[in-house]
Amino acid sequence: MRTFILSEADVQSIINGRDVIKKDGDSYILIRQSYVKDLAAPMIKDKFEVHNAETEEFLKSVRLDSFPPNFFQGGQA
Repeated sequence: MRTFILSEADVQSIINGRDVIKKDGDSYILIRQSYVKDLAAPMIKDKFEVHNAETEEFLKSVRLDSFPPNFFQGGQA
């Protein structure tokens, strides 16, 4: 089994959609993120997780903006 060592910068590049190319003897190996999204969340709760900050911020703003101003005060009709 071959092992390819990735730096933190390599991992960050892959997470952000860029390819990483490593040399293996006389040939080159292309490492990239899958084009297919996982069907299920990982079974193990890891110390470090990958999140899309732009998407999460957008969803937060949509959720909060979609309610009327006094929606959470209750008791007022």
